[in-house]
This record gives sequence, C-alpha cells and structure tokens, in this order.
Amino acid sequence: ERECSIQRRNQKILEESPSVLLSPEIRAEMIKQVKSLVRTVNYTSAGTVEFLVEDDGSDFYFLEMNTRLQVEHPVTEMITGVDLVRGMIDVAAGRGIPQEYLDLVYKDGDSEEDLEGKVVPHCGHAIEARIYAEDPLRGFLPSTGPLLQYEEPPSSILISSSGQKEEQCQIRVDSGVTVGQTITQYYDPLISKLISYSPNDRSQAIAGLSKACDLYVIEGLGGGNNVNFVQDVLRQPSFQRGDTPTNFIDMHYPDGFDGVILTKEELEEVSVIGALLGEQRRHVLDYPPLTLAGEEMKKNCQEKDGKEEKVVVVCLGGMFGKAYEVSIGKDLKTVAVKSLSPFSSKEEENEGKEEDMKKKTSKVTVDQLSFHPNDTIAEVMVNGVNRAVQVGVEDNTGLFAIKMYGAKVDILVMSPAEYELSKYMNEPAVVDTCNLLLSPMPGTLISYAVKEGDHVVEGQELCIVEAMKMQNILRSARSGVIGKCIGVVGSSVHADEIILEFSSEEQGEEEENKLQQ
Repeated sequence: ERECSIQRRNQKILEESPSVLLSPEIRAEMIKQVKSLVRTVNYTSAGTVEFLVEDDGSDFYFLEMNTRLQVEHPVTEMITGVDLVRGMIDVAAGRGIPQEYLDLVYKDGDSEEDLEGKVVPHCGHAIEARIYAEDPLRGFLPSTGPLLQYEEPPSSILISSSGQKEEQCQIRVDSGVTVGQTITQYYDPLISKLISYSPNDRSQAIAGLSKACDLYVIEGLGGGNNVNFVQDVLRQPSFQRGDTPTNFIDMHYPDGFDGVILTKEELEEVSVIGALLGEQRRHVLDYPPLTLAGEEMKKNCQEKDGKEEKVVVVCLGGMFGKAYEVSIGKDLKTVAVKSLSPFSSKEEENEGKEEDMKKKTSKVTVDQLSFHPNDTIAEVMVNGVNRAVQVGVEDNTGLFAIKMYGAKVDILVMSPAEYELSKYMNEPAVVDTCNLLLSPMPGTLISYAVKEGDHVVEGQELCIVEAMKMQNILRSARSGVIGKCIGVVGSSVHADEIILEFSSEEQGEEEENKLQQ
C-alpha cells in the first residue's frame, strides 16, 4: 500500500510506502477486499484501489479505483523490487503476470485461505516527492520559463557515518526535462518525481529525501519550484511521527507558506558555512570577497590562546540582514559565532534577554569542507552531520546565495570595520504598487470583468489569467476607480507584469477628504 495523504487541492505532494498507519491485520483485510473487487469485475491489468482510513487505523472505506498505474508507483517498486510497469505490459501482451513476481507470494503448500491476505514481501521504506514548477511563496502559482540550471542528485546518498558504519539511501529521479528546456504555461507543472529509499527505516528515508532536495539544483523558470516546501514538510515533527491526515497542509500552513524558518542553531551553522565559503573563494581566487586588503586584513586577525583567528561579519539576507560575528581558526575545526543583530521578542522569550544573547558565543564544529568556486554544491560536515549546500554565483558586491535545509539565504561577508560603516547606509526604498494590479504568475490574460472608469470595491473580480490549465480570478485588493487597462486580452503576461492601474486622481480625492475630516 501507499500512503498519499499529504495533498494540496487534492493534488498529491508526498507519497510513501509502507503506511505507518496500517496494522498487519488491517493490511490483510484490505488485500482481501481488493481481491474481491477485481475478481467481481474480472479486472486483468494494473490498477490502483483507493481507501479512506480512520485516524487511528482501525477501519477503512472504499473510495474509488483507478484502472491504471498512478504517479506514485515508484515507492512500491522500491520496497518490493517489483517493476509494475513491466508487469502491466506483460499482462496487456497476454503473457500474464511474470512468474518471478508470483513466486514472491505463492509458496508450495499454501492453501487458498492462506493466500487471501498475503502481500508481496517488502523491505525498508520509500518516500516520493512530486517536484512542481510552482512557487509556494506565491500561493503555489505556476512558474514558467527556461531551466537555466538543472542537476539531479546522485543515485546514492550518504546520510550518516559513524566509525566504520555508513548509512546510505538510494535516490531515484523520474523526470522528462533537461537544462535549457522551457516549462510552458500550457501543460501540467510536474517537473519530476524524487524518490528516497532506505533499507532500514522511515526516518532514514526522510533524511535521504531531505538531502536529495539539498542536492537537487533547479534554477530558472522565472519563478520558483516547490522543493523548499517539500523540505519544510519533511521538517515538521508531526510528519516525522507519521501523523499525516489529509488536512495536514491546511493544519500546518493555514496562512500559506512563508518559507523555511531556520532555528537559532541552524542560522549559526549557515553563517559559519557562509564565512568558510567566502574564505575558500578568497583563497582559491586569490582575492577577498570585498575589499579586505592590506592593513585592514591584519586588523581582522587576532591572537587567542596562542592561535591566530580571523574575524569576519556574515550578514544573512544581505547588508541589511541578520549579522553574525564569525571567528575562524587556521585549522577550521571549531568556529566561534555570535549574533550582532537585534532579536525578535519570540527569540528573546525562548533564549533569554537580548543583551545576554548577544554576549553568548556558540561553537560550531566543522570537520570537512569540500568546495571550489566553480562548484554548485559544497559538501560540509558540520557538528558531526554531513550537509549538502547549494552555492550561487557571487555578484560584484560580494553577495552570493546558499540553499540549505530548504531555505535560500543571501550571504554577504564583511570585515568588522565594513560592518560598522554599513550601519550608516540607508535601506533601499520600497516601490509603491498599491495603484497597480500585477499578474501574480506568467500566463494568458483571458478576460476583464471591469473597464476604465468603473468603481470597484475590495474583493471584486477584475480579470482572469489562465496558466497550466487553470483559470485564476484576480480580485481587487482595494476600493477605487479603474484608471487604465494596460494588458491586452488574449496576450501573454509575465509574473509581476502590470495588467491595470487605478486612477491616481481618485486616490488624491480620498486623501483630500481625509484631511478635511
């Protein structure tokens, strides 16, 4: 059986086998029901029977039967070794089910009663993630455009190493895309199926899928993909416990997905890795990420316990992001890190007062770092755990992005003096788009529900944009008067392209009325 409860709009996102909910008794009874069903209708091909199961796994109910294989068939294949596609083709060709598959279940001496509840033997655990050309940060709206970078993870991934023992997961990618290919608005947004298999247990399969996501390079599309969302679901304690009802996403993301939220320890790890990657770039390319040369370089080095340390400031999120002071020793083994930025009230509540937190220095152990500036992936062992980090291209300001734990973080490495000077810089002004309706996705403008000069209220339908076989109604975020319809019905629109604008005169009248009141 396959557990397929993690869904959004009845579209499956994560599937796994076997289900953690079913007991051997319920599984055997389910098999009997399936056999009874297919015998009754004389069904002779591959098929998938779906059931709804009680929260406690005590009972189940027939939902429907699909007379075909389903997208998630690889998880069954991974834990059983049975090629379902081959079996379906052999049956369709009149050859029947391959004998080696029958031999997995039917043994000499088995009675008819013995066979009724039998299942194909399985070993380990497999989890599949459907990778979509959708941007979860924009409400899962479609992303279209060329794949500028596309690198699939390797077929075997090391997830842990203890002494002589290494634990690995097998990784399978079923895809039909390649770098340079354009994902269009006219077809399903599925890019690939990413499957992790552990011969041991579910927790290792989860760890393997998480690392495979870290190693899966997908850039372009003019937007995003859902790998970060998959990572966040895998991080949820309830998912790791196997508590996965069909309303899982509604329960855990009632207001949508805002990105992966890193813990204090993970932020410290990211800042240390960012500092080390910046140092590795400087060393290999023989120049610093910013102008850290001459006397300034010497000032950044200090003696501590007879050992020379280099001190840099790492800003997560760019110049105006969260800053960490990172002290790097020559051996790169133990790196000290301390936050320099204000903390949120929630962080203070969990960790202590802000003043105490700023004084607190944490230690991060780095046993291995494998990275070259030409590489897309950095392999690092941090605090005893193997991590894979995607590393972006550095721009002319020294800014580069890394992806880790499903979070994409902009990294800027500075000297302490540069960090102090940066405090005098003004943050860029935010562009005011309140008078504009922007397309939230690439697609085709199907129709307008309003015309120039119309008075509209908040929530009123303005137009329809179609993308990937779905029509999306765009509604007004405010009351006002339509000033100009810019988009042309029937034409393609890009994400954030202006479709219409509200009348600025009407806004001016509103402000004047407020002043008079």
